Amino acid sequence: MRRWKPYPSPGRWLALVLAVVFTGGCIAFAMLAHRHFSGAPAEWTVNLEFYLQFLAMLAMLICAGSAWMRFIQVQTLWYGLDRNAVYISSLGNRELVPLDQIRRLDFGVQVGKLPRSLFQGIGCYWGDTTSSDQTAVFVRSTLPVSRCLFILTARGTYAISPSEIEAFVQDLEQRSNLGATKRLIPETEYGPWFNTPFWNDYSSTLLLGLALIINVLAVGLLAWYYPTLNETIQMHFDAIGDASQLRPRYQALFLPLAALGVTSVNLLGAMLCFRYEKLVARLLQGASVVVQILFAVAVLMIVRA
Repeated sequence: MRRWKPYPSPGRWLALVLAVVFTGGCIAFAMLAHRHFSGAPAEWTVNLEFYLQFLAMLAMLICAGSAWMRFIQVQTLWYGLDRNAVYISSLGNRELVPLDQIRRLDFGVQVGKLPRSLFQGIGCYWGDTTSSDQTAVFVRSTLPVSRCLFILTARGTYAISPSEIEAFVQDLEQRSNLGATKRLIPETEYGPWFNTPFWNDYSSTLLLGLALIINVLAVGLLAWYYPTLNETIQMHFDAIGDASQLRPRYQALFLPLAALGVTSVNLLGAMLCFRYEKLVARLLQGASVVVQILFAVAVLMIVRA
């Protein structure tokens, strides 16, 4: 199989610059937030200022992760070609397009707007959309759609951007004329590192997002009331709701952290289970939401007490 690199575009360097900038911002806000935990635990100054720095750190972390993912995506993108199929590979995932199902090659196909259009061009152009005749279009390119090579098949249209388009087209036509040595079906092979089906599953991502939002809100509630809490707080309650044990107030900060740890473990388990049993993966994500709610209720009881 012959491999073709994607057309070199400035998008990959834009993704790298943004990744470095957002990573630096995340580290800077993390250092600012860390200053609130200097000294003995009893002297920690958790307040609204800390919470705003915490939110800024999270925002920078999300942006940095997205930018790094875009950069890695374009760095690992390549196109393959043999007697039987065209291969499109990125992040360890590989899409297979059988040569005997290719109807024709084209340029300048009119397509609709790509999802997350604001981020297209950062690293690469990637996503699924439709053409003017409502045919599915799978964009896997480093160039804008208007400059892509389109491979039209019965399943849909693939928009790609090999570095040497003319040579790629000539090689593809020669191999098609030779005929396939075995019959293949269009499919996507997912690699072990980036579990794309999990992140494309609406239920899984919704439950994960809900769990994280509850965790962030619990941290905000605790940061708002923390300066007004007594040095010792009621951390344990009996069956009728009376306080059964007093603890230093800084231990309340461990509740959202413990909840986040449970969510992280469940997330890892869900990603491992998803390709074998989707229901189990979704149940794990649902359990994360329940755990976050329970910890948030515990925080609420502490601040109200």
